[in-house]
Amino acid sequence: MTTPRRWISVKVCAADVLGISLKGCYDLIGQGKIPVARIGRLIRVDLRALEANLEAQVQGQPPAGRGKGGR
Repeated sequence: MTTPRRWISVKVCAADVLGISLKGCYDLIGQGKIPVARIGRLIRVDLRALEANLEAQVQGQPPAGRGKGGR
């Protein structure tokens, strides 16, 4: 059984998950390095996809991008 998706805010992603600045997180989203969904003006990060991308990078695989941050 797969884990349900958990959508987190950009602020939580930056501070609690990655330990980077909010601007740095938005920069990575703009580069397509962090998988996001846009709901109107809201931006939500798919925690499961983010963790999978990070794990792939640790194992030497390129990150799975989604273009310009899902735009």
